[in-house]
Amino acid sequence: MECEDCMIIMEELENIDDDADRNGIQFVKTTDLDILKHYGIKLTPALVYFENQVPSIYEGDLAEEDQVLDWLLHQKSDDTIETVNKAMLEKLIEETQYLAVFFYKPHCRACEVALLQLEFIDDDTDLYGISVVRIYDPQVSKRYGIKTFPALVYFRNGNPLIYDGDLKNEESVLEWLIDDDNRELPDEIETVNLRMLNKLVEESPFLAVYFYTQDCHECERVLMELENIDDNCDVFGIDLVKIFDPEALEQYNVESVPALAFFRKQVPMFYDGDLYDEEELLKYLTSNDAFEIKDEIEEVNRKMLEKLLDDNEFVAVFFYENNCDKCVDALQELERIDDEADDLEIMFVKIKDPRYAKKFGIATFPSLVYFRKKFPSIYRGNLLEEEEVLEWLRKNRYRHPELNLFMYGLAAISLSFVLYTILLIYCRNRNKEKKE
Repeated sequence: MECEDCMIIMEELENIDDDADRNGIQFVKTTDLDILKHYGIKLTPALVYFENQVPSIYEGDLAEEDQVLDWLLHQKSDDTIETVNKAMLEKLIEETQYLAVFFYKPHCRACEVALLQLEFIDDDTDLYGISVVRIYDPQVSKRYGIKTFPALVYFRNGNPLIYDGDLKNEESVLEWLIDDDNRELPDEIETVNLRMLNKLVEESPFLAVYFYTQDCHECERVLMELENIDDNCDVFGIDLVKIFDPEALEQYNVESVPALAFFRKQVPMFYDGDLYDEEELLKYLTSNDAFEIKDEIEEVNRKMLEKLLDDNEFVAVFFYENNCDKCVDALQELERIDDEADDLEIMFVKIKDPRYAKKFGIATFPSLVYFRKKFPSIYRGNLLEEEEVLEWLRKNRYRHPELNLFMYGLAAISLSFVLYTILLIYCRNRNKEKKE
């Protein structure tokens, strides 16, 4: 368009400026060629809507100001997936940690249906810090090996992963996007926003959060050390994430940064050790003090259980499985004796790992195994009778000294018998020598 057309469009858009302002949309204009180049805009006039720093290009007729206003209000109020061009996409891939890109083509019914389904989960993806945009660009599609449409590509720090499932099933798409294996970033701690952090605090049994600010050299150095133990934390079932949101610092009463908090049942415990010593930090995160919660049998994975068996002389383990009503009932009963087990210095934990249970000869669930110095003993009674279970634990706990006395006595008798036998043989040989 000629510049004269730009001025005509400008006059039309001036008519909806007040309406946009009343709805919280700030309307600005620019003639800066560098900005146009930055966002890959080759034809003017052009209109770009930004929400949470994610751009969306208006593809309609700018001369129809009513349609433009409807589009703006729709973008602001509804769950819409922003349209980007090649330059915008490249910038987003470079700067966005988690980015899902919907590739489509015009006049494609399947693309329209899939897009509608994706817009149903737009709020959920926001919660997990995943930006979702769409693009029609044959060259970009070809670059990522996309030959059929629609298609969805998930970029994790710029690394693409193509979805091969049904795009019309939004629940499957969301599950794929938030799956831990798909979200995992090699050698990097995941960045979260405040909404996602609050969700993790509510749902994650073991959560370590690194609070920091940008433009903080000490924070960057500490982060490099923490990334050395990220994989170890994963092995122990600990979610290690980072956040630099000032609102998060205020909400969780973080007085100074860098800081690390370990959340247990939504309660933060701030680490007061040396954040540069990642080995000591890992020991703290996997220690009994950080792990144990009063009045509750703790959930562990197999790696954490093995560490507990190494670190503790007496451990009681409740093995259970999913969709097991008996397991739920038994666990409720055993929760009542958790404090008594603590008094006996018995670490009481639970694990949902049927395959690992086979290692100890467990084929039915629920089951209870008592470990003394890593040697297992399976409970054969009724797990719904918590008092009987407690008595069994108590007998096993104090059986050790009695067993020692018996073994010492038996060893003393055996040694005496051996010495007596040797003495008899010696005396007999002496008598033979005298006779000869």
